[in-house]
Order: sequence, then structure tokens, then C-alpha cells
Amino acid sequence: MNSPSLYFHPDYLDAVRAGRKTTTVRFRDPVQVGPVSLVFELDEEVALPGVVTRVTETTVARLSEADARADGFRDLAELHGRLRYHYPDIGPADTVTVVHFRPVHPAGGAG
Repeated sequence: MNSPSLYFHPDYLDAVRAGRKTTTVRFRDPVQVGPVSLVFELDEEVALPGVVTRVTETTVARLSEADARADGFRDLAELHGRLRYHYPDIGPADTVTVVHFRPVHPAGGAG
């Protein structure tokens, strides 16, 4: 059985690969803990194996500076701006899901 896919804007690929982005904030996009394919829609789709380690719910207004940094942003203002970009109708009282994830680097190579 294939892992479910978690789709990302291609702008986030380098931050995920480098470990600077370890969460993603989702609105009306249910995600479950477990193996996942981290999918970036570039000219050619790039999919990295990953795992969702934790899922928490909060409201936009309760997101913190720490949430913003874990999501790969400089600060909370930048995170709020990106949320409005991805979800134009989102508001401070809306419930969002904070998805904690990490890429899984395939084991391999000569031992």
C-alpha cells in the first residue's frame, strides 16, 4: 500500500531537505500520523519519503513565533502572510492543523 501524500509548494523543498522546515500548518486538510510521501510540485514532481510524527490543532490566532520558525519562516508575520497566500479566506479564529514531520533518508550504501 502506498503512503498518503502531503503536498507542498515547491518553494519549501530546500528548507525541508535541509531540516529547516519541520512542520507545516494546514487548513481544512486532514493529516494523520505515520508514513507519508512529501510531494513538491515542480516541473517534475519530487517526492521524498517522510513520516508525520505528531499532529496538533490550534487556531491561527494562537500560532506562535516558535511555530513560525519550525515551519521555516523568519517570524510569525511571515507565517501569517503565507497562510493568507495559500488560504485566502483564513481568519484568526479558524482552526488549523500543525503537522510535525521529518524526511526519512533511505538506508543504504555499502556497510
